[in-house]
Amino acid sequence: MIHLNIRRIINDYVECNNFEIKFTNGKVIVYYHDKIEHFSSDTIIVSKEGKKYKIEGKNMVIETMFKEMIIISGTIYKITLGNKDE
Repeated sequence: MIHLNIRRIINDYVECNNFEIKFTNGKVIVYYHDKIEHFSSDTIIVSKEGKKYKIEGKNMVIETMFKEMIIISGTIYKITLGNKDE
């Protein structure tokens, strides 16, 4: 099993596909998530490897969506990081 972890670490480094959330210019940018779990104008939940990340706000929209990233705009109030699936 350790070989798979080393392979993934090297792959992530070489391809630069690490999960990341950035807040910049009033927008949230999420890189390399696995899934959008929930979407509404006040709550967006994305997941990565069994952990959920909740973005809360008002009038939120996904303004850009690609396989490797999404950009969320609106009035962002709160970002909760890494809640385990229950």
